[in-house]
Amino acid sequence: QTISNQSRFLVCSRVTKRPIFVFVDSRIRPGDALQGFAFADDYSFGILQSRAHWLWFVTKCSKLTERFRYTPESVFDTFPWPQEVTAKQIEAVATAGCDIRRIRAENLPRIKGGLRALYRTLELPGKNPLKDAHAALDAAVLAAYGFNPKADLLAQILELNQMMAKRIEAGGKVAAPGDRKSVV
Repeated sequence: QTISNQSRFLVCSRVTKRPIFVFVDSRIRPGDALQGFAFADDYSFGILQSRAHWLWFVTKCSKLTERFRYTPESVFDTFPWPQEVTAKQIEAVATAGCDIRRIRAENLPRIKGGLRALYRTLELPGKNPLKDAHAALDAAVLAAYGFNPKADLLAQILELNQMMAKRIEAGGKVAAPGDRKSVV
């Protein structure tokens, strides 16, 4: 019902080496091979597609043979979102996310194998516009979190996760996934 009230929503494959998030039309109902997220905004896309979320994903997910399995209970439900973001930071994450989707769209017609093949190019040495776009997104996401880019990213996410858990336990409020009302 939630996605019916939106024009689009996010999905990623449940079993994957790297979750690649895409928007799909809300008239589409995904099967059980896809994990759906009821977000239609570019900010949420940026947070979910970031290195911060990817690190949390590979640390907290379950595995199906050698492949990672996106499990909402252990990955999404425990992933802390930025808590005190400014409108400028939200815009920076959203813009960087749009740039990634633009670069994908420009390059997909020229590459065989779809998004999976396009993302494999990130592992190749040399100049890569998609790699540069992801670096820009990651910088914007780090700024939204207020994280130190020179410190251990996973440790910073875990510390935030623990702070949010304590806040919730004490009856405090936290910015929920996709929550842009936390703008200060």
